[in-house]
Amino acid sequence: MKNRIPILILMIASFISCKNEPEKNRNTENVETKTKNVSSDLQLDHFNIWVKNPKTGKERLTEIGFTSVPDSLSEVHKGQGTAGKYFNFLNGYLELIFVYDENELEENIKKNKDLDFTERANFEKNGALPFSLALKVKDYDAEKIPFEKVSYHQDWMEENANIYSAKNSKTHLQEPSIFVVYPEIESDRFETISDLKNIPDEYAFAREFYKHPNGAKKITNIVITSTDLDLETETIKAVNGIPHLTVRNGKEHLMELYFDNNFQDKTFDLRPELPLIVYL
Repeated sequence: MKNRIPILILMIASFISCKNEPEKNRNTENVETKTKNVSSDLQLDHFNIWVKNPKTGKERLTEIGFTSVPDSLSEVHKGQGTAGKYFNFLNGYLELIFVYDENELEENIKKNKDLDFTERANFEKNGALPFSLALKVKDYDAEKIPFEKVSYHQDWMEENANIYSAKNSKTHLQEPSIFVVYPEIESDRFETISDLKNIPDEYAFAREFYKHPNGAKKITNIVITSTDLDLETETIKAVNGIPHLTVRNGKEHLMELYFDNNFQDKTFDLRPELPLIVYL
């Protein structure tokens, strides 16, 4: 789950917003399917990989040239029992999410019985897909979320703010865990590296967290493979209506993450430490 990339929640009340990427031409056919409507309203904000050994996962990513947000700035998700290790990119971020406090996790689930944190955290035992997708809604309105949802509040959130989790995420463990963030915790977006100057000078050191020795800048495609997946559920159709994001059936749980349209023609397979292949 998102803790508002910890450095940003602690220090930056409001980044100067970057211009949104130009919208793709909308389909002008008379018949608009639900998927087409969904694709115009939902966007990917960030994504998580559930891990048992966050230190090893972080090391594998830094070994191939990614810069992480320092652990000292990565707070726990208060009241939720989880924490994360973060990797910022110009148009989103990756979080390695893990159980920080088992007792707190269990207490949270007692209060939020429809959440799937326990199931996802135990992915090695129950075969759950260990990926989460955080979505945002264009021109935010919770009523525009096109699948059954559960509203919940955690201690780390702003007062009177809620996240909406897909109800399917608790019962359809071969689907990604899906939730929708509210505008105040959406990730900041930058068109180019030079736009990082929009981060106030007081927090200039945060600019360095978006700069990676391997040259990665923007996420340009994400492909998630799962097993025994029903591609016709509301949640999967909604996700597969989002540009540059695909969830499909396959032989294993795997995330394939593309940066900058694979401009460098480099591939890094991080298995078995992480179920992840990176294309630079």
